[in-house]
Amino acid sequence: MTSPGDSDEWWKQYGGEGVSSESGGHPSAPPPPPSYNSAPQYPAAPPQAQSYPSYPQQPVQPGPQPYPPGYQQGYQQPGYQPYGGYPPVRSSNGMAIASLVTSLAGLATCGVTSIVGVILGFIALNQIRERNQDGRGLALAGIWIGIGIIVLVVAYFVIVFVVIANSSSNTY
Repeated sequence: MTSPGDSDEWWKQYGGEGVSSESGGHPSAPPPPPSYNSAPQYPAAPPQAQSYPSYPQQPVQPGPQPYPPGYQQGYQQPGYQPYGGYPPVRSSNGMAIASLVTSLAGLATCGVTSIVGVILGFIALNQIRERNQDGRGLALAGIWIGIGIIVLVVAYFVIVFVVIANSSSNTY
């Protein structure tokens, strides 16, 4: 176990105040307040930095060679923005997509939506030409699939009516 004086020394070392052996175990009086008229007290000068052994320096490698005369750094193709990186992406025409979807849906609706798909396909072709958009192939596919389904549905109904007409005229 430590003596009371040892713990007091430790306490004082880390900025505490307390009981000292000179005061007989009684708390010591607080120190007087600092005088503000005196010059500020600065800590002692920092210790000198240790010198480390020096190693031989590598020779400096030359950087990349400058561009040949007539070339500029950051050369860009004409017509492109200097900060662009990639040209703007052209979007597909929504009418062209709708044309293909509604034409294919004509298989389930007996060709009714294929008529809408053909009309949307022609509207999409005009928009694509005017707005410089992508989707020409989608619009053409919507038109041709729509026409094909309409032809198949009409042929189906013609065959059904012919078969019904022939079977009702043959009475036994």
